[in-house]
Formats: sequence, C-alpha cells, structure tokens
Amino acid sequence: MKIISTTGTKGKTTITRALSYIIKNSGGTTLRVDTDGHYINEKQKSTLQDSRNLFVKAPTVCPGKYLITMKKYFPNFTAILESSVGSNGVHGLGYGFHDIGIFTNVFEDHLGMGHLQKKSDLANSKSFIFKRINDHGFIIFNADDKYVCSQLKKVPEKRKATLLPVGINFKYFNIKNHLSKNGEIITLLDNFIIIKSKNKIEKILDVKKIDWTFGGIFLPSIFNLMFIIGGLYAFNGKKITKKDLTLIRNYKLEETGGRLTMLKNKKNVKILVDYAHEKYSLREIAKLGKKLKRNPKVNRLLGVVRLAPDRTDSVITETGRFISNSYDDLIIYDKIDGINRGRFVGKNCSITREIGEVSSIFTKGILKNKKRGLVENIIIEENAIKRASQLAKPGDIVVIICGDNHKKTIHYIKKYFKASFIK
Repeated sequence: MKIISTTGTKGKTTITRALSYIIKNSGGTTLRVDTDGHYINEKQKSTLQDSRNLFVKAPTVCPGKYLITMKKYFPNFTAILESSVGSNGVHGLGYGFHDIGIFTNVFEDHLGMGHLQKKSDLANSKSFIFKRINDHGFIIFNADDKYVCSQLKKVPEKRKATLLPVGINFKYFNIKNHLSKNGEIITLLDNFIIIKSKNKIEKILDVKKIDWTFGGIFLPSIFNLMFIIGGLYAFNGKKITKKDLTLIRNYKLEETGGRLTMLKNKKNVKILVDYAHEKYSLREIAKLGKKLKRNPKVNRLLGVVRLAPDRTDSVITETGRFISNSYDDLIIYDKIDGINRGRFVGKNCSITREIGEVSSIFTKGILKNKKRGLVENIIIEENAIKRASQLAKPGDIVVIICGDNHKKTIHYIKKYFKASFIK
C-alpha cells in the first residue's frame, strides 16, 4: 500500500482526482478520497453527505478512515487522499505516514476559527504533511509560498525524505543550494514544465496543450499540473512515463466537479463554473474570465459568488472589498438559504449564521469599494443563476461559484442559460 496525501488551500481536489485517474488507468488499484466522497478504482462508494451523517465530518477530515475496508479487499493499492485542515485536529489523518506529501499553498481560509487567526497558524495546522512523511518518502511543495516553506523545518531529518520544490521564482527556497546537493526542481520554461537538476533539464509537458490551462494563461492550473507531475515522478521512482504523459493530456476536469467547467449557450454567452472560496482565488478566476471575453471593450464579466458561513465578519467584508472591482457586475447568493441549508452553528468556532446573513455582509463589503457596475444580493442560488441568465448578453462571460451541490449548480445553469458543455 502506498499513500499520497495532498493539503493546502487551493488545488487539492484537482490534484487528487488527476493522480487517481492516471494511476488507475496505468493499471493500479486506487482509493481516492476528496471533498465529494470516497472512490474505489474511480467509482464513487460514498458521498460528502454520507461522511457527514456517519462521521459528522467531511471526507477530507481524517481521510484514512476509509483505509481499513480498502485494505481488507485490496491488499495492494494506492490511496490518493485530499487532507483538509481539520485533519490536524482530534480526528487526525486516520493513518500513520504517507509516502508522498504534497503541500500546494496557504491562502486566507478558515481564519477566525479557533486557533486559526493568521496565515501562519493555518500553515502550522497543515504542517502534518511534512511531519508525517514516511522513511525515504517524497515531499512536493510550493517553493513560491513563504508560508509553505516556513514549515519545512518540521520535516524529520531521520526520515531522509526527498524534497521536490515546485515554483516559478523560488523566492522562499534556496534552489542553488538544493541543486548543488543533487536535488531536483519542477518549474516552467518557455511554456514547458521541466524537471531540472544541477546538470540536466528534462522537458516534460507543453502547458498550452492542456485545455484546462486555457492555452497556458491560467497560472493556478499550471501549478496544479506541476504538482501532478511531481506526484507521478515520485510515485514512479523518479521518472515520467509516456503513458503518464498521454493520460495527463487526455485527462478532463469532471463536468459536474465544480472546477473550471465551461459551458456556452446559443447566444454565445460563456459560463465558467468554479469552486473558488477565498479572495485570491475569486480574483484569479475573474482575471481568467476577463481574458476569455470576445470583445473586452463591449462584453462584460458577471460574477455569481458566495462565501462559506464559517468565515468571520471581517474576512467576509475584506473579501468583498478585495474582489469588488474584479467583476463588472456581481450577484451575491447565500449558502444558507433556508432551502438547501439552514442556520449554521460552528462546531469548531463561536460563529453562528442566519439565513442570508453572510451574503448581506459580503454585499456590504463589495459596495464599500465598488466603483461602478451592478451589485445584487439574491439569497437563493437558483434565483441568482436565473437572474444572471437574464442579464447576460451575447459575448459576455459569467463566472458562477458553485454551491454545495455541484451537480445542482450545473442543472440550474443548463436550465436558465440553455447552455451545454464546451467539448
């Protein structure tokens, strides 16, 4: 049994799903655990709601809880686990050590919950990815993120782990020293992801040929690709096979998976669906939307956005202020709508939320800084998407941040926009 565990603020689910798909289709037996449930050989066996009902936690909190049953029926398999910050708590990871640990980034997420008051607290809470590395395991990490790099001191020396830094500028990691000691790095050179050592550069993949990088212009997707390649490189004993590369090129993000899904209707309105949930990712997806506009001077970018109820008032307000001018027009809905979700009472924090409360605070934050454009607060997700379909004009781009049920979000988009997936 091998365990690959991924943590961080953004990219976890995409990386976990891609690695599972590639390892399974290369002939392996896989257990995948991500935000939507657990899967055996890419077939879903339980859902997010099943996990909440049985364990009172998301699947990604203590993801190792699925290992015992898997081990009983499949003695030799690879577990590809998405591990959220909750795995640092009393529930733990549910296993001892992982063979490959991937740490993507640290952004402002879950701040204000318990001891998580600063980004450094969040980085510390995710440091299990370094602490729990197995003997001679691989640590793949974002060397452009100072909070990730700040936790490297927690890698146990006695485990003799291999460090595989991923980055563009390596601002927070001494790559000169790393390379001088026969280390390797994963980076980008002339639109190619490369693996570089002291005396060698190996070209791996042209990012422009992967459709979910949108022609190589979406940096978050490029980072996810580098982490995926790092995971495969470690898994295969420091090599990338031709089959790996074929499978990476063929891999498509799930249409109902809530990550970078694109639809289009007969009026040439494009709808970009994503799961962005903090201020930087909400701004980055807006930047991508603007680049996709057919005519930047005429067409508009409309955002249908929301935030989770476990954020503090100050985080919600600051997020609104931060993204306010990234979109031409904004519609804000609420996860707590009295239909899909009711009153929120935090189990790990003192926050409680009523119907429409989060969207109201979010809207006020947006209005504090927005210079022009439409801002509407529509509590119910379906009604917000319906309103967006009424406002969108030919050539416009609509960014929709999906709700708890990604399939339901896609259903609403198809219903009101009369849209279909772009193949």
